[in-house]
Amino acid sequence: MIARLIERSATRAAAVTESVLAAAGVAPPAGLLILGHMRSGSTLLLHVLMTNPEVTSLGERGTPYRSEADLARLAIAARLSHGAPLRRLRYVADQINHNHLTPQEGLLASGRLRVLFLLRKPEATIASIIELYRVYHPQPWSVAQAVDYYVERLDGLVRLGAALPRAALVSYESLTERPADTLERLRQFLQLPRGFSTTYPTRPFTGNRGDPGRKIDAGAILTPSATVSPAVDAAQLLAAGEAYRRCRAALSRFALADDDVLARHDW
Repeated sequence: MIARLIERSATRAAAVTESVLAAAGVAPPAGLLILGHMRSGSTLLLHVLMTNPEVTSLGERGTPYRSEADLARLAIAARLSHGAPLRRLRYVADQINHNHLTPQEGLLASGRLRVLFLLRKPEATIASIIELYRVYHPQPWSVAQAVDYYVERLDGLVRLGAALPRAALVSYESLTERPADTLERLRQFLQLPRGFSTTYPTRPFTGNRGDPGRKIDAGAILTPSATVSPAVDAAQLLAAGEAYRRCRAALSRFALADDDVLARHDW
């Protein structure tokens, strides 16, 4: 009960604050949600998006978005966190990599929201998830757990894609192997006059929210290095590969680049 009262109070405060800012000529920013999966490069993409002064973020918040009021609260929190309550922004961004945190279809179709889907090929993703849990979590994941998560998450993105009228699909491979072209297409999709940089400053949340690894501290998009794949049996690899193909095919209408459309021999 107390938690609900606090939440309602915070929501009202955010709405009032946005109304006051709008009266002063500062329009509320749109929400920009990166819908990916663990180890898809969502933390990297978030840092790169913030190189445009019209985009801000608090890092991966790990909180659900149920209504436009939650977007208002995100916008106000981001303004205050960066000490710029009157800054004119187009977007305030977050990354969501889990089905239980993904907004419902009604909010995703809101005119105040833009969605970026982000996918990475399965073999490298599974290897990276297992390494993440081995190094940074007390309970390492098995290959089966990583594959099950990957399949469930991508199937969740398929369901969302079917309900969305507009979104953009980006692949980890196009972001890291052809960053200039990919970022220019993102600029056009988001209708921003200024583009994004392939180098970025670290933020107070870098390494604390989202990717805890050391690569994110590099301050630049790095060419992917070869990964040592764990022992994945044929059935597991087949399940992950089919989930990837289903998702890419379902989201192909949102692809920003030709190589983000599923090809016959892809993967």
